[in-house]
Amino acid sequence: MTQKWQQQIDENLGAWDAIAAMHARGSGAQFYRIQQFLDGECRLSPWEIEELGDVSGKSLLHLQCHIGVDTLCWARRGATVTGLDFSSAAIAEAELFAQQLNIQDASFVVSTIANACQTLSDSKYDIIYTGRGALCWLPDLDAWAGTCASLLKPGGTLYLEEVHPMLSLMEVVPDSDPPVLQPTYQPFSDQPTSDETSGSYADPDADTGLHAYHMWEHSFADIITPLIAQGFQIELLQERAEGFFNPFADMMEAVSPHHWKFKESFIPIPMSFTLKARYDGA
Repeated sequence: MTQKWQQQIDENLGAWDAIAAMHARGSGAQFYRIQQFLDGECRLSPWEIEELGDVSGKSLLHLQCHIGVDTLCWARRGATVTGLDFSSAAIAEAELFAQQLNIQDASFVVSTIANACQTLSDSKYDIIYTGRGALCWLPDLDAWAGTCASLLKPGGTLYLEEVHPMLSLMEVVPDSDPPVLQPTYQPFSDQPTSDETSGSYADPDADTGLHAYHMWEHSFADIITPLIAQGFQIELLQERAEGFFNPFADMMEAVSPHHWKFKESFIPIPMSFTLKARYDGA
């Protein structure tokens, strides 16, 4: 299926290459709190740390790691980390951060998910970590689950924090006052949602040129069924009122430097979820 969407994937790559430096060193760095990260702030959610547990001495592969800040937060907690992303511009920024922080137990590689096993020479890891708006860029989660299975040691752990499928369907009704949410995106379509814009979620006004983006909506079934088919045992699925970005500014309030939830005057919907699965395959 990936080959079917190659043009869209190539256009996504162009967009991610264009915004990498802006996220790491430009106007988008404020969203990522880059200076605070460099000063020692941990970007990981507290529930991620609790649910994944002690990573000291373990090998951790971060799929779709972007500029590597979350990857390096796990390295600070004692893991030997490898970050993988298809954007060479993003990986260059991640390597600069690792050098700047003198983190020795971190390496970064340029690869698509489809080519990850070949790129990593079929290495095996204790933990695969991914998410925070990563899966929507993949059209084929069957292939993704197979890659995860191939790269995990037997008994290894897959852990992700992601946008809740309900949140992915919603947009604010135009000109509604107070703002009202309505389902806008089709949850049962395999067609991507496409847009053409400049900037990014980190700074919509950034002058990065006009780029096309293509995203695929995934249900819980789309995510979990392929994992079960590959031999994963689901150990945890937790839905949360907190999200790791602010999609509806007039309706949200910050609960931490990295998390937002609906204001009390609005009925909340789930913003995010975490999933932990053990790989029991050979």
